[in-house]
Amino acid sequence: MKPISEQINEVLQQMEYKSDILESYVIRKDGLIMTSSNPHVKNHMIAAMAASLINIGEKTLNDIGKDNLEKVLIKGEKLQIVIMGSSTVALVCAVESTANLGMVFLKMKRAVEKIFQIIQDAYID
Repeated sequence: MKPISEQINEVLQQMEYKSDILESYVIRKDGLIMTSSNPHVKNHMIAAMAASLINIGEKTLNDIGKDNLEKVLIKGEKLQIVIMGSSTVALVCAVESTANLGMVFLKMKRAVEKIFQIIQDAYID
């Protein structure tokens, strides 16, 4: 059986193939990086900042309307950041500003499900 990080990286490669997703990161919601498609970046900083955004989003939605967070979207002039996750891990993607977000959301949702399944299979006795 392949290591977990290798299995997750395969999911990231499939997700990024023929899409507007430039790079992606899988983080734990406590701010630690699990793996990324771009090992040359300061992954630990991206993981910590994304986890903070998730935490702020969850608290805000809970305080305003007792709702659950689905995704976080940060839009810049040239780049968008989309964060989507399950109860334990989140997928952070850098996307072109002109991207078709519907397709990006679909690809990310499928990837999150696969990643969660890989983690669940690895840690269940």
